[in-house]
Amino acid sequence: MQKKIIALAIAAAVSAPAFADTSNVTVYGVANVSYDMTRTGNNTAGVAGFSNNKVSSNTSRLGLKGSEDLGDGLSAIWQIETLIQIDGGACTAPGVCPAQTLANRNTFAGLSSTTAGTVLLGRHDTPYKIATRAMDVFGDQIADNRSIMGSGGASFDGRQPDVVAYISPAMSGFTGAIAYVAGAESQTATTQTKGSAWSLAGLYGNGPLNINAGYEVHNIGSAAGSIGIVGLTKTVKETAWKIGASYTIDAFTINGVYEKTSDDFGGQVALGTALLPAGVDVLGHNAYYLSGKYAFGSNAVKLAYTHAGNLNMGGTVASANTGANQISVGFDHNLSKRTTVYALYTQLNNKSAGAYTLGNASIGNGAVFNNGAGSKPSAVSLGMKHTF
Repeated sequence: MQKKIIALAIAAAVSAPAFADTSNVTVYGVANVSYDMTRTGNNTAGVAGFSNNKVSSNTSRLGLKGSEDLGDGLSAIWQIETLIQIDGGACTAPGVCPAQTLANRNTFAGLSSTTAGTVLLGRHDTPYKIATRAMDVFGDQIADNRSIMGSGGASFDGRQPDVVAYISPAMSGFTGAIAYVAGAESQTATTQTKGSAWSLAGLYGNGPLNINAGYEVHNIGSAAGSIGIVGLTKTVKETAWKIGASYTIDAFTINGVYEKTSDDFGGQVALGTALLPAGVDVLGHNAYYLSGKYAFGSNAVKLAYTHAGNLNMGGTVASANTGANQISVGFDHNLSKRTTVYALYTQLNNKSAGAYTLGNASIGNGAVFNNGAGSKPSAVSLGMKHTF
């Protein structure tokens, strides 16, 4: 798993020196489509839920990547990757579908050294995200644990523009990564401030054991953008840290992740927290994820459980029953090394004041509307994933 985390999540940056001696271009991609049958469930107020069936693209993507050997263990590396909405996305009318933007996934250029590590600039997953993504046995499907994990004012399991990142070479099983996010906001007034972020991760692998950790801080400004919210009276901050571990015993793999977030969002009209004392922790909470996968022959069965504790809400009574739980079960069958068919069931149970949403719009399956506080959205998904 550790090799997959480094080679895939860091988008081949670490493994770049293994490319050929001359300049080259590789075309690659993933076609991951599913038919999802979803239901929102009733909410605390008694409003009836509704159903929706759809085809989802689940981070299907097309990419180009390459490198040039510059000698003495140094290579120039680059990548351009685009999310592909195989189903056309959320069309507003027959034949009226959103345009698909080029290079909206991990897209960068940089230098990689066998001894000094890798530096890249562009749009990229943060080290915090990379740290535990491979531990989600339902990653990039409607049962993805990002329904609960990584939530905050801005996503902690995100891909950011304006990234400058460094990835260390592997040393005795350890790889480190650090990234600075300048923020893509445009100031429209001198009183506005731009946002920024720092993200760090440490990844350790030793045979069947992997232990990874991440830390990220967002300085959220008042200019609109990826790390900005218009109307803030001052720069506010949110932080998150997590630790995850996985262990493989023969054909059985178990994973566990613990995460804690905190912020100082209190007293901000733009955040809907004006009635709370200035600077108090509002959305901060604990969350954890547990999963197991058992492989036999060309098949695998999977089980996952995710839990979010109550939001802090400044320590007021408003924090009561704001958490949620999610449970997912699934079955995979490998038709070949590159093609898998799968089936899964997932249900997210919000507490009476919880309003988490099943699904993740960023992975191309949209979001299953949660029908308000206390709803229990669920889904059955039948799909196929092919890599090339």
